[in-house]
Amino acid sequence: MELASLILSIIALLGSLATYIVHDRKIKKQEAKINEYQLARFKEEEEDSKKAQICGNIIKYDKGKRVLKVYNKGKSPAKNIRIEGIDENKFYIHGMDLLPYELLNPQDGFEMNIVLYTGSPKTLKLSFFWDDAVQDNNEFTQVLSLI
Repeated sequence: MELASLILSIIALLGSLATYIVHDRKIKKQEAKINEYQLARFKEEEEDSKKAQICGNIIKYDKGKRVLKVYNKGKSPAKNIRIEGIDENKFYIHGMDLLPYELLNPQDGFEMNIVLYTGSPKTLKLSFFWDDAVQDNNEFTQVLSLI
């Protein structure tokens, strides 16, 4: 009887040990995945902190008068900002002499006045180009409504 009880105890102990080892391996795999995910997130956040993001917005004033507000919604300064897509035969843009804009800090912007001609298009497709701490010649294309 003692031998049977000893064998049952050993079997129970081995079963518990096997369960512990399997469970421990699963937990370690999960921890490795979590650590990998967190490291990727930290790296992405660090890279984002070095990026600028240039975009525009149209502000409507009197009939035929608009303002193009160009701003940096990124977390890093943008340098050498350029804009393509402005057809000066379709609008008069006051402020083109600002380009290329030398430096635009995060959350800052500058404005350019637009005077629409008869027959001017209803939208303006612009491509913004800039340099930041991550790379040169970043590009963002945007379509803005003029009406």
